[in-house]
Order: sequence, then structure tokens, then C-alpha cells
Amino acid sequence: MAENISLDTLKNNLTNLARTFLWEVIIPSPAGNGDTTLWQIRAQSSSIPGRSVGIIHVPYMGTGGINFPGKLTYSHVFPCTFIESEDRVIHTAIYTWLQGQNNDYDGTGTGDDQVKRDVYLNLLDVGGNITETIRLVGCFIASLGDVVVNYESEGGIIYPVEFRYDRWQTQAMG
Repeated sequence: MAENISLDTLKNNLTNLARTFLWEVIIPSPAGNGDTTLWQIRAQSSSIPGRSVGIIHVPYMGTGGINFPGKLTYSHVFPCTFIESEDRVIHTAIYTWLQGQNNDYDGTGTGDDQVKRDVYLNLLDVGGNITETIRLVGCFIASLGDVVVNYESEGGIIYPVEFRYDRWQTQAMG
């Protein structure tokens, strides 16, 4: 027999809503130097990565056929925005990381072991405890977006950064 579903049923099964503003980005030992804590506290926005599974459709006689799960795919894009200070630490760290990947002076770069880092997106509860960690394996900076500066606004400098990664995995905590 089906349970009578009501608002009280939802409230009793949803102990505490996960909030979109309780998260942190951790980049242990960022390539090109840079302080892990500075990256963490200056990250302003990001997104939880998605994934999808392709469909293998097998037609059968005159029927609609049958579907099977296919290949796993990722977007391989992890966007973050970082707020800058007059110390220019974030821009310097991003630029140094990008130069290690592909130096615009001489066209050289270094290997994956020098430029790729695992990046961690921690989701937090209201008490500041980690509830889930998403590990983005093999991250590197793919782009540093343009920042418009003008005399008509009072905003701060915020850098849009696009990381690319090989794959991601999740680990529930607690």
C-alpha cells in the first residue's frame, strides 16, 4: 500500500537542505606556486560537475527496441571565479601556472606531472563540516577570462577561470 505523501513526509525525510553557498575549492600545491589558502578563500563561485551516459539503442523486429546504457561522458569543464586584491596574488599564480603549461615567450611547456593538479570541491553543512568531497583528477587551467575595468563601476576585479579535468569522483563524508 502506498504511503500517504504530504508536506510533513517531505519535511521528515529532508533533515537539512544542502545550501549552494556552503562550499570550498581546495587546490593542494597549485602549479606555479600560489598559496592553497589564498585560492580557497578567494574562490567566489563554481559549479558541481555533471556527467551523462550515452544510449545504445537496439532495434528489434517491429518493436520500439531496447535501450542499454552506453559510454560515460563528462563536460571536462570546471569553472571558478576568483576575487583579486591589490596584492595581485591570484593573477600572478594563474599566470605562472599558465606559463608552465605553455610559455608564450619561447613556446615551451612542461609535462602533465608539472601542470596538472587534483582539485577538490568540498560541500559543507551549516556547521562547516565537509559532507561530500568531489575530486577533479588532473586539472589544469584552460582559460583565464577577460575582466572589464571601467570608471563607471565600483566592483572589484574578479577573474573567471576555466579548469579542465580528466575525470571526477566523489566521496561522501561522515
